[in-house]
Amino acid sequence: MSETLPPTPGQPVLEQVLAMLQPLVVWLLRSGVGYTDLTAALKPVFLEAARTELTRIGGKQTDSAVSLLSGLHRKDVRAAAHTERAADVRARLGKPTPASQVMTRWLASDLPDVLPFAGAQASFESLARSVSKDIHPRSVLLELVRLDVVEEADGQVLLRRQAFVPNTSLEEARRLLAGSVADHIEAGVHNLSAGDGKTFLEQSVFADGLSPQSVQQLEQLANSLWRDVMAAMVKAAIPLCEQDEPAGGNQRIRLGMFCLTAPMAPVPPPPPQNNNPQDAPDHG
Repeated sequence: MSETLPPTPGQPVLEQVLAMLQPLVVWLLRSGVGYTDLTAALKPVFLEAARTELTRIGGKQTDSAVSLLSGLHRKDVRAAAHTERAADVRARLGKPTPASQVMTRWLASDLPDVLPFAGAQASFESLARSVSKDIHPRSVLLELVRLDVVEEADGQVLLRRQAFVPNTSLEEARRLLAGSVADHIEAGVHNLSAGDGKTFLEQSVFADGLSPQSVQQLEQLANSLWRDVMAAMVKAAIPLCEQDEPAGGNQRIRLGMFCLTAPMAPVPPPPPQNNNPQDAPDHG
């Protein structure tokens, strides 16, 4: 008679991570990335994470320690030791381009949806200069016109609010999603496992049993609340960035908000009851 082995300590966490991975696997498959590609790409990620964790806990950086912690074969660890250490891929993700920053400031400000291109105040030129003095406002405008989120005519720039949605064909939209999701998960993982007494904001509200009309009403409320939050954060962040960046500020912050509506998962039917006394188990 076979015995059922007890679950390992990491089994519940593995199941929870798999739940996080399900939508990411959908994205991978839709992008032409399969299982073999993913597992090969994960090796340096596990190796670098193991090295970082050993540093955090004061462990020795030996091949055996890295292999044991990461679960990778020692030959993979040895091979990686002769290559350049993997950079944190998130360092290349999530930072908006100047064009995106201009759009964010415009959306979060009290500026009208139509601005003159030139002018010292309340113009597209002054808005672009507030983001970067190194990039010409005309270059920023051309990029936003290419993205189809603004229009230019007769020296006026029109903001197309209804068009400002993520475009899946654009590299920046994918980078921003990756950076945002990575930071969100890092905040939650830190709260669960860091043990340093610091807790990041990582909360959500959930409701079910709603009609499509109620879901639409709540979704509209969420969008409205986000506009207020974004405006308040941008207004507070701009003077702080202008103050700290020239002095060598080296910290970053990301505040995000998401809203998803979907049908509730179907409830599985209860197992059939055995009403035949002849089939009842024998307890004798």
